[in-house]
Amino acid sequence: MKDKILVVDDEESILKTIFNALTIEGYDVSTTSSSRDALEKVRSTFFDLILLDVRMPEMDGITLLKEIRKIQEGNNLSRVIIITAYANDETPINAIKLGADDYIMKPFELDNFLHSVSRNIRISRLEREKQEHMAKLEKIHEGYKNLVKSLTRVIWAKTKNKELEKKVEEVLKKYEDELR
Repeated sequence: MKDKILVVDDEESILKTIFNALTIEGYDVSTTSSSRDALEKVRSTFFDLILLDVRMPEMDGITLLKEIRKIQEGNNLSRVIIITAYANDETPINAIKLGADDYIMKPFELDNFLHSVSRNIRISRLEREKQEHMAKLEKIHEGYKNLVKSLTRVIWAKTKNKELEKKVEEVLKKYEDELR
């Protein structure tokens, strides 16, 4: 499965250049020059990485980032790289506070840009793998808890031994506490 990247920039030449460079690298790239269209794309598709220009006519990249984060609540967040030619000292700080993962100044060297994209895609993959493993562990954990509860009922039914039942419950509680 190819990693999905969304590029949002109001300059068609930048969109074309980035699209070509990322497609050659093997990514599944979508582009748009419209912030509103970008929000629709984010609502319908998960992107591993989103590249946002800061200055755009209908909605700036920082506001767009806020809206994207509202759509992507929880653990399933796209990585975001902010790209701009116009920056003051506050812009990168605000972008990072809002959840941007990287910041690139235009004009950029293609090798540096591709390195940043590659690094963020690797992190996105690792985060996705972590979530998958955590879901598997949670399923195993639930199975273990159910098994112990069933065994406790069997032990109680066969022995009527309250002390043994308490010991099993203590083991289960200790196990659950260690997982937290």
